[in-house]
Amino acid sequence: MINIEKLPEYSQNIKEKLNLETSPVAVKLFQKEENAKKVLKKTEEKTMHCKSIIEAGHGKSFYGTKNEIGCKFGAMDLGLTPMSEELITGNNFDNMNVTASVSSGKHLIDQVPQMPTKIEAIGYAPLEDAKYRPDVIIIVGQPRQIFDLIRANTYLLGDMIHSDFGGTQSFCGDISVKTYLTKKPNISFGCMGSHMAAGFKPDNVVIGFPIEIIDTLVESLIVTQPPKQ
Repeated sequence: MINIEKLPEYSQNIKEKLNLETSPVAVKLFQKEENAKKVLKKTEEKTMHCKSIIEAGHGKSFYGTKNEIGCKFGAMDLGLTPMSEELITGNNFDNMNVTASVSSGKHLIDQVPQMPTKIEAIGYAPLEDAKYRPDVIIIVGQPRQIFDLIRANTYLLGDMIHSDFGGTQSFCGDISVKTYLTKKPNISFGCMGSHMAAGFKPDNVVIGFPIEIIDTLVESLIVTQPPKQ
């Protein structure tokens, strides 16, 4: 069982060992907004899931609902709103020039992870400030930093990371939902929304890992990343 009182210690170790400029982000998918209210304040701004993660990495803590999470695709993937017919059929991707045809758009959306249950709120906080048990820990960094985290993931159990992404709905579908559902880490290079409007830099990589492995991951990171001389 994860002890949330150790989250500040975990965050400090991750930041120091990877030399991160921002904090790991604790993301929580709340089925009921009333539970989010107990541990976080609601944001007063219209935002996106990817932008919220970037902001939380810089120190902000808050939650949002379907009224605040403005990216319609992200809200659908995350279970905040129902999937639209246009998205399900592939029309959206075809019209936006994401895919070459409606059929290829449908093939793509069929592969994007989606929450099977409805949620009412999503919580965001720097890992060291989280007063709740996160579902997914998300780290934005440079390739070498993410590489060192992958080495730590491999060290203890010998696990490989089988990443799965398509250049769209990255922070929501690829990183948050897929990691939540599979309980396995996943990596992405972002989507157009995160690159254009969320502050995700061209040399950034994002990785999500389930809270269930944070103990062993940090333990392995300490071993594989000895103190700098």
